[in-house]
Amino acid sequence: MSYSPHEESNLRIVRDALAEGKDDFTKFFTKIFTNDTEWEIAGHGPVAGIYHGLKDLHENAEAALFDRLDGPLSITPRGLWADGDDVIVRIESTGVAIDGEPYHNGYLYILTMKNGKVVSGIEWLDLHAYYEIIDRVRL
Repeated sequence: MSYSPHEESNLRIVRDALAEGKDDFTKFFTKIFTNDTEWEIAGHGPVAGIYHGLKDLHENAEAALFDRLDGPLSITPRGLWADGDDVIVRIESTGVAIDGEPYHNGYLYILTMKNGKVVSGIEWLDLHAYYEIIDRVRL
């Protein structure tokens, strides 16, 4: 597939963030998200919705998961594509919950980029896996 220089730049930025977050998924977010990034988690249930900024996303969606893990999530990119300002990325994550059980999830992100940062995006993930660990592991 042939990409424009702009698309190649966005792909490189996201690829670098994925590499930085390989052993700690949070580093992917802190590398390319901002305090102004608008992020949507698609689907149904309490975590689905729109978040405004990295702090809002972390406090109201990610922390509930990360607090139940015995260490950071590792990630494996499974695909990366660009279309104009958008970068589409498919990711798999693995980790271990504090109860010793494995945690796995898959994600598809559409990241809208501007000046090397994610300004907005949407995430699809296995919400069943997310809600299962939230319900199973009591804090």
